[in-house]
Amino acid sequence: MFSSKVKDRLFSTFLLLSLFPILFICFLFYKEAKEAIFEQYKSNSESQLKMADARLSLFLRTVQDEVNHLAEHPLLRADERNLEVLRPLFSQKQYQDMVGNIHLIRSDRSIASLYPEKGWTGGEDSISFTRESFEQSSNNIWALSRTDAEGNPRSIYIAQRVRDNDDKPISLLLVEIRLDSLSKWIRTSYSKEQDNLMVINQTGKIFLQTRGNQIGKQIQEIENRDIVRSIVSSQSTTSVFTYRLEGKTYYAVYYVSPFSGSGYLEWIGADEINKRLERLQLILFITICLVVGFSAYVAHRFSRWIGQPIYRLVSATDSLLRGDFSIRVPIEGMDEIKLLEKKFNRMAGQMQTLIEREREYMQESLDQIVRSFYLAVEMKDPYTAGHTERVTAYALILYDYLDEKTRDQFSRDDLRYASLMHDIGKVAIPDQVLLKAGKLTNEEYEKMKQHSSIGANIVEQIASLAHVSPGVRHHHERWDGKGYPDQLKGEEISLFGRIIAVADTFDAMTTTRSYRKALTFDQAYEEIVKCAGTQFDPKIVSVFQKAYQERHLKEKAQSISRAIALEKAPEQTKQAR
Repeated sequence: MFSSKVKDRLFSTFLLLSLFPILFICFLFYKEAKEAIFEQYKSNSESQLKMADARLSLFLRTVQDEVNHLAEHPLLRADERNLEVLRPLFSQKQYQDMVGNIHLIRSDRSIASLYPEKGWTGGEDSISFTRESFEQSSNNIWALSRTDAEGNPRSIYIAQRVRDNDDKPISLLLVEIRLDSLSKWIRTSYSKEQDNLMVINQTGKIFLQTRGNQIGKQIQEIENRDIVRSIVSSQSTTSVFTYRLEGKTYYAVYYVSPFSGSGYLEWIGADEINKRLERLQLILFITICLVVGFSAYVAHRFSRWIGQPIYRLVSATDSLLRGDFSIRVPIEGMDEIKLLEKKFNRMAGQMQTLIEREREYMQESLDQIVRSFYLAVEMKDPYTAGHTERVTAYALILYDYLDEKTRDQFSRDDLRYASLMHDIGKVAIPDQVLLKAGKLTNEEYEKMKQHSSIGANIVEQIASLAHVSPGVRHHHERWDGKGYPDQLKGEEISLFGRIIAVADTFDAMTTTRSYRKALTFDQAYEEIVKCAGTQFDPKIVSVFQKAYQERHLKEKAQSISRAIALEKAPEQTKQAR
């Protein structure tokens, strides 16, 4: 009897000690979940800032191109007082909220404005400007700020000289950009929790701000200037800072634009991040109470009959510690043990649900980032939009026909991201090359070839997408080593690139361009098969042949073609009428 009591007490002690790994796992999981959420915030914020920088740079370049075009308008060059030719700028839907007035400052200092405005009445020698720097790599953007007493710090002016027919400057064309409206436009790409953005140029002037009323001020003129100054003085290109203000903790992400040198500062309260952990804290608290209470009760009453289930629970907790949240234990033994096992499975299920939800959130954020990038190219080159989606559709069909061993090298989503972003580098190609109607010259073709390496460099800057950048870089490499940009050959070319190369070429050959007609699907198929072993990987071409012969790929191409025809039919009917 005494021996039995000793065994019961010893086993009860062992059981209680076995609870410590469970408690440790719960607290370790909570700590790791908090760190994961913080890293997710940092990654999302960095991606948001890069997207805002790309969006702002694209807008300024687009407006500068429009201003340059207007300055060369024949009617304006013939009669600099003819401001009516400038009205089309206001008709652009994407500009109407951000573009303000338009002014012409003539060589005699007289001023003509599209709309009457105080301080722009003409003959004002006191008007003065300072140049704003937005690009380090080129001087394409000519932006001015008015610095005299009548100037509005919340506006900048995109400028260009107007020349007469003898190419002599006769006036200066100024198009006003409203920084308040531009800030609101930039803010539309942010989530509700993350829209505290401030853009600071290299002179310490606040250029944009999505919240607050500090646009146009210098850092030393604002509240919390010491905090902002210390962040801006950081030498790293991307940094995360923590600071306390009025008893609250804030996180700030600072990113320095490689295009302009301007600083992008985003901050969020620690409470916003901690909200995501509140439910996890409650679940962990309840789970711990249940595990401790039932384990102690079962160990005291049925110590001889619970050895095996306890060892099973300990093994399961080790699996949890290794990150396997799908682990479950069988429900067997005494009723009390069954209840403990059910509670453990519920705890593991709740943890797995939380992890899956966080992964889904990260997946959605990643999809938004990819969509924002290829929409940026779509705005610049309308052909790229449909082309990108078709290439992605064809590449995913090829993926589905690969053998299981090959598919295990990367996920279907990885190939989708690489395909959607394979032409993202075209955002940096000059419009006169990218949008040229005819055949490119050798010099223009060399510029166009740069888009694959530029696109890869962009994708490499996004931590969660960097692993798919080889597909962006290598989709124009050839199996025989005569492609670009690195002249790789054979299996030196990434599998991403070899698949996208076939899909890209098939779509290019079956799409009508300004300088050639489209081939039929069968003609394009024969051409790709003929180029196996020279331009394309023979194994990928074999997969392409199987997908095409089984009509999966051909039917997809035909359905896309029919959809395009249906979209064009109303427009053609309207033109016929």
